[in-house]
Amino acid sequence: MKIALSIWKDCISTVFDAADQLLIFEPDGTSGYKRTTIKLISTDVKERANELKEQQIDVLICGAISRPLETLLISLDIRVFAFVRGQVEEVLAAYKSNSLEQAVFTLPGCRGRMAGAGRNRMRGSRCPWR
Repeated sequence: MKIALSIWKDCISTVFDAADQLLIFEPDGTSGYKRTTIKLISTDVKERANELKEQQIDVLICGAISRPLETLLISLDIRVFAFVRGQVEEVLAAYKSNSLEQAVFTLPGCRGRMAGAGRNRMRGSRCPWR
């Protein structure tokens, strides 16, 4: 399973639609992950979604994301954890321990985005304020 985090320096980028880098974690056959950083080229919704599909991304963890882009990613069977903030290592650890719903990982103004969704929600998560 490939996990992609939209990044800026060592943090989750605030807005995925404008982000230009993905940090991809892919199991390396042992107990660790191979890390690869790629540059996102397109800002067009369809082309950006295709970039992730071409990389065979299964899970995207990102900051804010537009509804059209999130909907398209979900339709491509990419699980989206949106409106996330924090340091890359902390966010990855929270994902692995099913604790991304903690307030510390939620963008301001989106405090209830996981409410009612449950941890195992397979189809994205939205900020209720949009």
